[in-house]
Amino acid sequence: MLETNLAEMQLERSAQAVSIPSCPRVLLDLGAEVKRDDPDLRKIEALVSKDMGLVATLLKTVNSPFYGLSSKVGTVRQAIQVIGLSMLSRTVTGIVLKKALCGSNQPGMEAFWDGSAKVAMIAAFIAKQLPGMNKEEAYTFGLFQNCGIPILLQRFPEYARTLTQAEADGERKHTEVEDQAHGTDHATMGYLLTKSWNLPEDLSQAIRYHHEYALVADGGAQLSTQSRNLVAMGLAANQALQSHVGVTDSIEWAKGGHYALSHLGLSNDEFDEILSDLMLMLG
Repeated sequence: MLETNLAEMQLERSAQAVSIPSCPRVLLDLGAEVKRDDPDLRKIEALVSKDMGLVATLLKTVNSPFYGLSSKVGTVRQAIQVIGLSMLSRTVTGIVLKKALCGSNQPGMEAFWDGSAKVAMIAAFIAKQLPGMNKEEAYTFGLFQNCGIPILLQRFPEYARTLTQAEADGERKHTEVEDQAHGTDHATMGYLLTKSWNLPEDLSQAIRYHHEYALVADGGAQLSTQSRNLVAMGLAANQALQSHVGVTDSIEWAKGGHYALSHLGLSNDEFDEILSDLMLMLG
């Protein structure tokens, strides 16, 4: 109990030191309507259509090769009909997340958000191949997995240098490098944001511990099965994207890839087959 209280106190200190964006009104209203027993599609369409920039990005996403549509959709209603209400809500959430965190003018942020979107799509694709996995939850996890990075970039001008060091450190955990430099890390920031935005607890916990790869193999009570599923799929999705851009020596995959594949019940050859299919999808 003492250890738990100390951990919560540390989270409170992190939240006070770094500003966490509040959940945008459109997501609160959209979430409330989607959760109704009989959601009003006209109301949902109207909520999304208030922001034409949001509509344009939504349609661009739905018409991307990931969905593989035979003909393009041109309205929010058509998007709902094609991908379903739940997936539309999650896609909108990802778009709004980027807008809420776009205050960082650090170079490379467009590439960061493009990578997050691709990881989300890849995670959903991997989940679709495996029994017992939820592709929509995997998609949301992919979007939010690293959302703490732009938060820290806004708070600490020197964080970009820390991030480069963490990504190159083959010994220490990514979050350890960040904690040593700033007293907090992007996994903690992502956890605090998803809690603030009332996202599912399993997803929040997965984000909080997504660099604690040994927990994926641990069947104990610290992480639920669903959280471990998400961490494993997120790591596999990141590795798939790294492979797609030609990175053959991923440091994070070296740290935790064997845990992820073991948890997902995949051999190296089976994962390579999934990667081959993904390469065709990504082009």
